[in-house]
Amino acid sequence: MRNTYSHRWLILASIFTLFIAFTTYAQTISGQVTDATTGASLPGVSVLVTGQTAGAITDANGLYSVSVSPGSYTLRFSFVGYTTQNIPVQVTAGNTSTVSVKLAEGLASLNEVVVVGSRSTQARTSTETVAPVDVIQSRDLQATGQIDLTQQLNFVAPSFNSSRQTVSDGTDHIDPATLRGLGPDQVLVLLNGKRQHNQALININGTIGRGSVGTDLNAIPSSAIERIEVLRDGASSQYGSDAIAGVINLRLKERPGTTVNAQVGQYYKGDGQVAQIGINHGFKIGEKGFLSLTGEFRHRGATNRAGDYTGPVYVNWNVGQQTGESAAAYVTRRQNLYQQDQGLIQQNNFSLKNNLQVGNARVDNAGFFLNARVPIANSNASFYASGGLNYRRGLAAGFYRYPYQTSQVITAIYPNGFLPNIQSSINDQSLMVGVNGETKGWRWDISNVYGGNSFRFDVTNSNNASLAYLGTFNNPTTFYAGTLSFYQNSADVSAAKDFGKQLGLTSFNVATGLTYRNDQYRINPGEAASYLNFSPTSGQIGGSQVFPGYQPANAVNATRNVYGGYIDLESDVTTRLLLNAAGRYEYYSDFGGNLAGKLAARYRFSEAFSLRGSISNGFRAPSLHQRYFSAISTVFVSNGTILEPRQTGTFRNDSPIAQAFGVPPLGAERSTNYSIGITSRPLPNVSVTVDAYQINITNRIIYSNQFSRGTTGAGLIVANILNGAGQTDVNSAQFFANAVNTQTQGIDVVIATNPRLRTGTLDITLAANFNRTKLVGDIQRPANVPTDATFGNFLFNRQDSARLTVAQPKSKIQLAFNYRLRKFGAVLRFSRFGTVQAYDPANPALDEIQNPKLITDLSLSYRILKNLNMTVGANNLFDIYPDPLRVTNYPTPERYGAAALDNSSFGRFVYSRSATQFGFNGGYYFVNLSANF
Repeated sequence: MRNTYSHRWLILASIFTLFIAFTTYAQTISGQVTDATTGASLPGVSVLVTGQTAGAITDANGLYSVSVSPGSYTLRFSFVGYTTQNIPVQVTAGNTSTVSVKLAEGLASLNEVVVVGSRSTQARTSTETVAPVDVIQSRDLQATGQIDLTQQLNFVAPSFNSSRQTVSDGTDHIDPATLRGLGPDQVLVLLNGKRQHNQALININGTIGRGSVGTDLNAIPSSAIERIEVLRDGASSQYGSDAIAGVINLRLKERPGTTVNAQVGQYYKGDGQVAQIGINHGFKIGEKGFLSLTGEFRHRGATNRAGDYTGPVYVNWNVGQQTGESAAAYVTRRQNLYQQDQGLIQQNNFSLKNNLQVGNARVDNAGFFLNARVPIANSNASFYASGGLNYRRGLAAGFYRYPYQTSQVITAIYPNGFLPNIQSSINDQSLMVGVNGETKGWRWDISNVYGGNSFRFDVTNSNNASLAYLGTFNNPTTFYAGTLSFYQNSADVSAAKDFGKQLGLTSFNVATGLTYRNDQYRINPGEAASYLNFSPTSGQIGGSQVFPGYQPANAVNATRNVYGGYIDLESDVTTRLLLNAAGRYEYYSDFGGNLAGKLAARYRFSEAFSLRGSISNGFRAPSLHQRYFSAISTVFVSNGTILEPRQTGTFRNDSPIAQAFGVPPLGAERSTNYSIGITSRPLPNVSVTVDAYQINITNRIIYSNQFSRGTTGAGLIVANILNGAGQTDVNSAQFFANAVNTQTQGIDVVIATNPRLRTGTLDITLAANFNRTKLVGDIQRPANVPTDATFGNFLFNRQDSARLTVAQPKSKIQLAFNYRLRKFGAVLRFSRFGTVQAYDPANPALDEIQNPKLITDLSLSYRILKNLNMTVGANNLFDIYPDPLRVTNYPTPERYGAAALDNSSFGRFVYSRSATQFGFNGGYYFVNLSANF
């Protein structure tokens, strides 16, 4: 393993050493952008060469540098809260042109020039595009006070949702992220405009995004990011499969200079300590090239919001009434068992407080990223590259194994039971290299991206209960449980040219390209002790408790090839009408081809009002994970009062068990997107965008519930299928299937303004998302099993339905105030998270509803020195928590500490872990230091 990663580091270093060695003789336009009133430098200003792909962002001192060939150009300077300026400039061979600009406060519109969503050379701001695009600068991410990219986006982009999960195996270590209330696998992530690989982990626990595979955004250090563009529109025809909900494009830093950002903080409760430091340094290479290097380390301490445990510990008093036993005898028996248990608890000084960890996993994250461009001498072409390495080490706990659970606990080793841990080792790496340029008006690009993600599971503080006969001698308590990995190689060839002049139009851009992608998915099994049952007749459960290892039967090394071609047309037909049309065909070697198309338009009625809309169809191919993942795992299922362990098998669709159930091969999800919106500037310093959308998805892939064995009826059918396949130790079966159709409707609103003040500047932004997802039509049940209510619930029950339709906030509204006065700054943000719900699989009386909550974030900053800024702040200033789970006690004493209508698992869970709005860790305070050189 070490040699493999050392080799990758050497490859990266060698490639960029060659880049730096290139000698260039290009012309440069450079200068400084300052505030027209105060004279202060303006960092983060967008500088674009209109009609070209060249551009830059001003650094901390307001400086910029753009490399171009000799000729006549127009520079466009744009920044939120300031009037956009267009400056003509003539560039001659052998000379450096200087263009410094003073921007006056004016339009508070969403006026940063965007790249995603259009391949045209025409410079367009987010209010001028045919589809809605959010532009989020690095300063906006830093101002949230968060350190993980998913959480930063969660508090600046209302259509984006990500909440940390707890007691959910691998999902504790990788945050599921969604857009417009859809799944993590229905949003496409780009890095510098190129497809980013998915994570290796598939979410199979009871969390948001269950059964899906997303992209691990936290593998990318936020210190390396210049800005993020979020395209909120279906874009499968433009960028390929997965772009059903939209596209997130991460743009890496290019500017010269050094930026250092450091932060420490912790939660009000005194846990969850955070430490982060990120360093970015940009080098100029000649006049036109650059090399930007970023290193970042993040430490996130564990948090715990578990409640006091009220269930059995040493003696299981939570028993049912026996056949022929009278009610009085049953009560007496329970009372006696309960008293025995209480006596042992006191005798052994067993603590009922916090014997479960419900909160953030501990995570240490270290990453290195680079971004480079080196022109090729005496040509209009450049080499470019970006990529990085990221390593994450996590530690999260599972469910406590109590001494009475003798089938799971070796009491000779753990007389008081144990809290098992999952230790994760996540490696993520990527490298993009390419060359682009211009020939006879054609802008061309050739690139290749290789990336991968691996997730290693180690189990600590555990046991394999079937090894109880060994006693304490050489009995393992630590296990290697296996590794998941996913690798992707993508090649792209594209060309674009604007034929507007030839056709007598302002623009008529034609873009076309060919793509090739190779996906590879692997499961490597764990050590034998992590999955074997060494005493099958003893009644002891085999494998490592909390996470049984992947078995040799689960091992897989699957690949597929994807071929694609696209054409994208965009034209300013008139000065008022902008049209866009795109089409893409992709062929998957494992299931066939698909054609996607899109039509979009924008009509400008006046400077103050425009109308835009689009219609498109899309698709999402089933991931290799969904096609080839299999495992035997311990799943905890509620019996109404407590979560009980069950050995559950996930079986591939091509397995005999899935075929016996009549589960067909997985096909693609197909979607149709409709959107219509307005962009408006009703006042000189006010910008408004409102976009409504509807997304219909058919054949949506779900991860089924447990088909459980029994002795009669449907359960007997399951038992016969499992026994016939030799899975006698498995209690139930699960699989992936195209099972449901959904419809998502919503509206996005963004309003920005900067009212004129006598002193200082104030930016105000109101952004909101409202959405609703519902099931459409019947559930598509397997063909060879009875279509009764029982099997329908097994496939996709009420709980599964809730995860798709009501487990994410119905609305998210954010109102932010950013005030600056010379050296002083203040950011006040209000975030309102709408209602979320969690349903019980069968009993509506156990459904949970969490009402809307308002979260307040406040930070104050002061520029201590010219290049040093300090910020102190608090997120969730007023220590707001979600609504707690309901617990209704029985009025009769026979339960003794148990509860009816209880989702808390005997008090251990105070808040819902399956449907979350903003987490349940409470208030957090921090101190941040940032320096720019």
